Parts: sequence; structure tokens; C-alpha cells
Amino acid sequence: MKNVAVVGAGLMGRLSALSLHRKGLNVTLFDKDDKKGELSAARAAGGLLTPLGESLTSESWIVEMGFASLSMWPEFLQTLDDWVFFEQTGAVVVAHTQDSGDMHRFNRHLLTHWPQYPGQVLNREQLQQLEPQLSRSFQQGLYLPQEGQIGNRQLFKALQHQLEKEGVQWHCQHPVDDVHQLQQSFDLVIDCRGVGASKQIKDLRGVRGELFQLLAPEVKLSRPIRLMHPRYQLYIAPKPNHHYVVGATEIESDDNSPMTVRSALELLSAAYSVHAGFAEATIREHVSQCRPSFNDNNPQIRVADSLIQVNGLYRHGFLLAPMILDHLMQVVDRMAGAPGVSDSNYLNHFSEGLTFAQLIAGVKS
Repeated sequence: MKNVAVVGAGLMGRLSALSLHRKGLNVTLFDKDDKKGELSAARAAGGLLTPLGESLTSESWIVEMGFASLSMWPEFLQTLDDWVFFEQTGAVVVAHTQDSGDMHRFNRHLLTHWPQYPGQVLNREQLQQLEPQLSRSFQQGLYLPQEGQIGNRQLFKALQHQLEKEGVQWHCQHPVDDVHQLQQSFDLVIDCRGVGASKQIKDLRGVRGELFQLLAPEVKLSRPIRLMHPRYQLYIAPKPNHHYVVGATEIESDDNSPMTVRSALELLSAAYSVHAGFAEATIREHVSQCRPSFNDNNPQIRVADSLIQVNGLYRHGFLLAPMILDHLMQVVDRMAGAPGVSDSNYLNHFSEGLTFAQLIAGVKS
């Protein structure tokens, strides 16, 4: 195996192309977008690396893979020439008085299912010490010290520069409607198109996500904030230079049209309820994009002959990407018959539709 096509230059496409190139393979990257990746679902993300924050609505193995990936990000970022914002200083969960029961239930959930990652219930004085400006609006909070975040757009740009510097062939604005046609010219095709693959992956759907990019000099928050909300998981992610990401709605729709007034009002009013300084923030951008999702909202790697499909990352792209990439590289090594990994059971599991849940549970070669 020598010539590999990677289709789709979103998060997994860029990571895959770079990793395969570093294995010595001849990689060609195809994408319908330009190199900035403005059509990618990864732009509609806050770059949160918060496994516990996702635990209420995700299966336990998502949390396990999330923590494993969180530990892998720093080492990978060191292989890039460009600096990428990354921190692991925890996250704070807050709730308004009428929703405080939800926060307490969340804490009980963590104590029951994830006691190895203890959080800290904060009274107002403790909250003021940790995040002084939150204590203006909240009497208590829950601190999760293991959580982190990454600069998703910085990472996108850094991956672009690295792919260009290392000489990976990149055909941008080159849509591929049928990846099977590429199998005639390449030894291996890796399909990372996200919702763009929905015509060929029938059980794939789009889930619309929306967020705001704000410039808020009056707001001084130092770590991700989650607001317990009765309708959706709202977060505020502080980025360098007073920039904040506020998101994210979650709508069962594959519509990529601009944000609705309802979504805008909900997100911005919720942000204002956390910190009044957001009233004077400048709206730098509002983003709407569809995230690729299977029926169970879990990612999958599917193997069929010389085609590998990596898809369904849903809202967990940055959270799970390093671990999914690691499994993808193992699949490629086995398909290539690399020394020491020639056994076929692992590969057969994916071709038979094995889920990551089963793999993490111990169904391994």
C-alpha cells in the first residue's frame, strides 16, 4: 500500500492526511472547500475537551475515550510548527436558582458514575476565588478540575500550514461525489466527508449546531463555563484576547441556513444572564453548521475492501479526535500488513460493524 486518498479536509481529514503522510505514504487530500475550511462542521464548535460535561447525554465509553484523547492532545500539538491554544484548568458548572436542582442531579450523577474524577461543590466565596465575576450572578457552582479546551480554529490553521509545509498534495474546491471512483486510482481511500457522505452512508444524518463568536473586553472568565439549561447544553468558552465562544444549540435538522432569531435570542440572553458584561460585547461572527451523526450519536470507523469511512463524530469531534485517529492508524497498519500488527481480528471487528463501545469494553485482537 503506497497511494492513499483522503476525502474531506475537516478535522479528521486533516489529522488523517498528516498522520498518514508521516507514515511515509503518498497522500492526496480532496475537499470541496477552500483550505480555510469555512464549510467544515469543526467551525461550529467551541473546542471543549470536557468529558464529564458530556457524560449526562453520552455513553460511558465516550467519557473514557474523551479523557484518553485529552491526555494525547499536548503531545500531538508539539509536532506542529504553529502554536495552538490548549489548556486544562478545569471547567465550572453553574445554574440559576430555578435550575439549581439540575446541577445537583448532575453532581450526583458524577459521584455515582465517575467517582475517580471528583468535582468540587463551590459556595459563593469559593466561586469568587476561582472565577470572581461569576459570583455576581450565582451563589454556588461545581468545579470539574480535569476538563480542558483547545483553540479549534487555531488548530485548523496550524494543520493547514503543516500539511502545506510537509508537501501533502491537496486538491481544494474539488468535490468528490462518489468515493468508490477513487478506488480505481488509489490503494486506499479514507472518507472523512462528514454530512457530505450522507448520500452513500444512508444511516447518517445532520444535526444543526449554532454558536456565536464574541469579543468581550469587559468579561474576564478564565475557564469554560457550562450553564445548566432546561433545553440544551449551553457553554461559554474563553479564548485568548477577550474572545469568547457561546454555544451551542442542537437542532434535528440538516439545514445550513443562517441562525434564526430564536436561537440568537436564547444564546445571547443566556450568556448575558451569566455575565452582564456580554451586553457590550461585539458580535464577531455567528455560525451555523451541521454535524454528522448516526442514530446513536456515536462515531464509527467502517471498513470495506480498500475503503475506510470515518464519520459520525456528532458534537464530540475535538473531544475524541486523537483516539479515533489512533484507531484509524491501527486499521491502516493492519490493512498494510505492517510488522507486528498482522493479526486480522481487530480489522475484522470494524468490517463487521463493531462499535467503539464494544472495542473499549475489551473486544480487541
